This record gives sequence, C-alpha cells and structure tokens, in this order.
Amino acid sequence: MKRVPAHIGCAAIAIVTAAIVGCGNGDIPPVGEVYGQVKLNGQPVDGCQVMFEPVAGGRSSTAMTDADGRYTLRYNGDAAGALLGKHKVRLITARGARRDDKGRGVDPGQKEKMPKEYNSETTQVVEVTSGDNPIDFEVDSSK
Repeated sequence: MKRVPAHIGCAAIAIVTAAIVGCGNGDIPPVGEVYGQVKLNGQPVDGCQVMFEPVAGGRSSTAMTDADGRYTLRYNGDAAGALLGKHKVRLITARGARRDDKGRGVDPGQKEKMPKEYNSETTQVVEVTSGDNPIDFEVDSSK
C-alpha cells in the first residue's frame, strides 16, 4: 500500500476546510467605509461612542473616538463600515461608575456631555453610500 506524505495530506485538509468554511466575509452585505471626527464646542472628544443605526433596520455600526476625536466605524469584527442607506446617529460620552473586585470605586463615571439631540433623542440622520464616507460632527452644546 502506498503512503501519502504527511505534508500533502495536511495541505489537502487545509484546502478542504477553507472551501467549507470560506473566508468569513461572504455574508456581509454591502457597506460603505465611514470615518471622521467628533468635536464638542470646537474641541476633539476622546472616548465618545459613535453609533450608526440603520433607519430601514439591520445591524448597527459603532466606533470609539481616540484622543483626537477621530473614529472609524466597524460593522462587525471582520468588516469596517456601515450598511448603505440612511442612519440615525448617536454620540454617547456617558459611562457608568466602575468598581474593583472589593467594591471600591475606581472610576466615578461620567455624565453625558452631548446634547440629547445627539443621543437619547437624536435628530441626526446621515446617508452612507458605497465607498468612502467622511462624516464629521461639530457639536455646539450652547444651542
């Protein structure tokens, strides 16, 4: 009986597994790349959650701003962007208090900095199209 070399057998198993499993992105609907900057009263907002919720329904896309207020939306763990179409946008800076394992407060949390028109009662609607979608948010809290 003729033996197949181990490296050929392993390669065959890897090819069959890849064909069955696929690359992982086959079920992702069309998305547009969305990125930009969030500013409040002219200053970049660090640690702001940016959430795009499709008006027509479907999976939301989210991001967290960096120290420069910049964000890039993620549709899921494998894909950047947001579904094509209109989205309600929420900008959220509030966070709850955190405690350590002994119940001691380690972070008091933070109250919401953004006006309600940008989060709990959002009036912000944007449209995501195929390709690049640079979308900046210049929020003035005095209005």
